[in-house]
Amino acid sequence: TVHFVTEECDGGPIIIQKAVPVENGDTPESLQKRIMEQAEWKILPEAVSLFCQDRIDIVDGKAYVK
Repeated sequence: TVHFVTEECDGGPIIIQKAVPVENGDTPESLQKRIMEQAEWKILPEAVSLFCQDRIDIVDGKAYVK
């Protein structure tokens, strides 16, 4: 999940989310690596790009991509 930062921990408006499967035999380390490779390294640059292009509106505490 990529979201705006607010006073509440992990409570800011969500910009983008991506699910990553938890597989049998996962360890915390293998799951963390999969999350980074399949989600965070892809959606974080996308969210930053949307922000820099002024394509995100916050309405009633929710983020909307234009």
